[in-house]
Amino acid sequence: MEENTQSFFDDIRAYRDEEIPAVVEKIASDPLLIPAAQFVFPNLDIEQVRALISTCKTSDDIQRKIMYPAIGGIIHRTMRKFTTSGCDHLSDENSWLFISNHRDITLDAMLMQYALFENNLPTTDISLGDNLLRTPLVFELCKANYMIKVIRKDDVTPREFLENSKHLSEYIRHRINEAHRSVWIAQRNGRTKDGVDMTEPGIIKMFSLSGSADVVENFGQLHIAPVAISYQYEPCDVFKAVELCRRQSGAPYHKAENEDFLSILTGIKAWKGDTHMTFCDPITTEELEVIGQLPRAEQCKALAELIDKRIIAGYKLYDTNYIAYDIKNGTRRFKKYYTAAAEQQFAIYLVRSNAQFEVMGVDKDVAREILLGIYANPVEAKLNLGINLD
Repeated sequence: MEENTQSFFDDIRAYRDEEIPAVVEKIASDPLLIPAAQFVFPNLDIEQVRALISTCKTSDDIQRKIMYPAIGGIIHRTMRKFTTSGCDHLSDENSWLFISNHRDITLDAMLMQYALFENNLPTTDISLGDNLLRTPLVFELCKANYMIKVIRKDDVTPREFLENSKHLSEYIRHRINEAHRSVWIAQRNGRTKDGVDMTEPGIIKMFSLSGSADVVENFGQLHIAPVAISYQYEPCDVFKAVELCRRQSGAPYHKAENEDFLSILTGIKAWKGDTHMTFCDPITTEELEVIGQLPRAEQCKALAELIDKRIIAGYKLYDTNYIAYDIKNGTRRFKKYYTAAAEQQFAIYLVRSNAQFEVMGVDKDVAREILLGIYANPVEAKLNLGINLD
């Protein structure tokens, strides 16, 4: 039965352990491994890195020998500190559906794996859009690291998208309930570009496609646990501001060749300052029972809003958030949350960003407002929830 199930999901599943030895040979021989290895393993030459990769026989080997030290190195070189909270909410007796806000293409999920590993908890399967898997090295590494492939709706007809969504939903439920593996998935299709973390109801509807009509049974089986990731300095904020600026101008936006891969590299290499991950309180049976009393058409939206409240409340605000809010709103409301030195540092950051906007050929004033919003909007979101920050 398990073999039939695995075959049914061959199009989206990760590599099985018996497939790993052949895969590590591809990874070790990929030319793009050289620049990647130079950054994440600066103390090893490329032949030493290849030799280390070749010792991996299972996905767990790759996570323990390659990914865990690699992510630790990224944290050491690009963050002042990485902190977590809320792991005490999690029991390794349950498999969880972690629904996370999405700020960086790959680093959000990578940091969560590191946090779980550090807290002696099992790592998760990771849901990734197929648009991110067009670079062979990324594709092989991800499939060797418990990746679940998500087929983006831009690439298929509406009917195919519905069929793919049901297929993905069935696989996620299978992984949680039968394979006893937790799953990470972003709260929306693509990264948050404007700093507004909102769960798409369509994501929640997708989960429902494989389960019972009863809300409590359907979503209760998934053990939903929201996650909030926050960066003091977002590594791809300038790219996000440029994209939104171009879209707002009415001009068609087309991704450049290898743009996603370059964003992945930027996310890994850029300075982030302090970074925090909050494992929020899981969704309870009692909360699902309340949602179950709503009209059916409103249930997915209500669950999405509940997840949003968890993520917004769990989002850790940094001095950059408070400074951006005060600049954007022309106030000094939150001045007690930042120093003069931090304010000056952020001002310099804005000047450097403006220079990048000019090079990229966008309206620097519009782009600057979008950039400020990336940092200010999490403050606004908490205020809108009635969370007292003063």
